[in-house]
Amino acid sequence: MKKYSAICLVIALCVTMLAGCGTSYSTEESTVFVQKHGKIVSTDVEDFDENTYDKDGLEKYVNETIDKYTSENGKNTVKLKGLSVKDNSAVLTLEYKDAKAYSGFNGEELFTGTIAEALAAGYRFDTEFASVKDGKAGESVDSSEFLDDDFKVVIVKANLDVNVKGKICYLSTQNTALKDKSTVSIREGQNLLSKAEDSEAGTQETEAAEAVTEVTETEESGSVDDDEMLTGTEEESTVTFDFPQEDENEETPDEFSNVYTYIIYK
Repeated sequence: MKKYSAICLVIALCVTMLAGCGTSYSTEESTVFVQKHGKIVSTDVEDFDENTYDKDGLEKYVNETIDKYTSENGKNTVKLKGLSVKDNSAVLTLEYKDAKAYSGFNGEELFTGTIAEALAAGYRFDTEFASVKDGKAGESVDSSEFLDDDFKVVIVKANLDVNVKGKICYLSTQNTALKDKSTVSIREGQNLLSKAEDSEAGTQETEAAEAVTEVTETEESGSVDDDEMLTGTEEESTVTFDFPQEDENEETPDEFSNVYTYIIYK
């Protein structure tokens, strides 16, 4: 939970939220937007019972929390960009001077800069990585493949979504999934390479199912010979259908994480 969200929950279930409710930062999931020149914008979307709590009380508390932080850490280190409450959902948009301000305000570790700067700051890149092309995961790679190149990097220790101003080229695999070429989802239990394998398997199953459907339709028309019938039977035997079921006991993962996520981009 973010620094002020914990307090908001006590006084008004006022959830702290990361990200923008403006057009540019509209999102359905809590997201950190890494901007050019080091600025950070965050959007948080949380449930908000309008029958129990009110927007004015939430906005007052958020402003007081920001004022307290900026009085101790410098004017304009954190700014309120927008707050909306609608359909029992609250969306808060905050802008931070830099990653340091974001980390200090929310209590979540965030680093942005070049790979050289990250190495100088002590980050080791000692985890499994995969290449990324056009928003899709490629093969597993060693960090030596990109450490000497002129890439930018975002390093975060939290469960949320991260959007960068650029194209992701490499990504650590633990707890990650790609949403598009510039956005990463970080959640406990995810794995970038497993997602890629599942996607490929799903494509193969779809193609096989389409082939079986085509053979079945031909059979019904009565215009299929013995060889075609045999082929259709063999293909049908390889088709499997996976119907995922929701776990009613599944809990929403905590926002904090013990895992560093590395997002390498240009």
